[in-house]
Amino acid sequence: LFRSLFLTNNSTRSREEFVRKLAHLDIPCRKDHVVTSGYAAANYIQAHYPRSRVYVIGEQGLKQELLELGITLCEDACDSVLVGLDKDFNYTKMSKALNFILKGAVFIATNTDPFLITSDGVKPGAGALVASLETASGKKAVVTGKPSAFIADLMIKQLQVKPQEILMVGDNLQTDILIGIKSGMKTALVLTGASTRHDIETLHIRPDYIFKSIAHIPPFLKQQSDECIV
Repeated sequence: LFRSLFLTNNSTRSREEFVRKLAHLDIPCRKDHVVTSGYAAANYIQAHYPRSRVYVIGEQGLKQELLELGITLCEDACDSVLVGLDKDFNYTKMSKALNFILKGAVFIATNTDPFLITSDGVKPGAGALVASLETASGKKAVVTGKPSAFIADLMIKQLQVKPQEILMVGDNLQTDILIGIKSGMKTALVLTGASTRHDIETLHIRPDYIFKSIAHIPPFLKQQSDECIV
């Protein structure tokens, strides 16, 4: 019996929103089948800074995950700064966050993906926003999304299996495949997104398997399962 968990660095939507999006694609799942970088950030703050007042650069989906765990959001006297993708990011938000960080606020990032591949072309990712604050403050953010150990541990705990029993599937060598390798999981790169075969040689990040499309994975898993039956 195979179980699936949807793991994403996209913090703009809440887990509930992803459940609805997947349902629209005829992929049924529950909220506990989804782990986002926003959900990981909320869990990180709850675990390490439960009474923190958090200034959020991000969209409503990220804020919703924080609120569900009882985390206080703020605009003044904030002692934590959380940065995710924010399509309304501006100089004012950057300045506020910078001043909180310089005064000692904890600096957390949902992820550091430099860009997004969309139907409208390539767009800046959350990493571009994070980098601007790292440059201005001289401080590095704690990253809770892929490929961090924190989100990997969260995923393993949610699946309740050993890392070596997990097949991490993704299209990005530096996030999806790297988190799997670092965590002791099997990895499968699909060649329909960010990374190519050439990138494997350039980055020296080698997945266990390579597929042209995610559509080739279910037959592969069935074959593996059949071969294990004695």
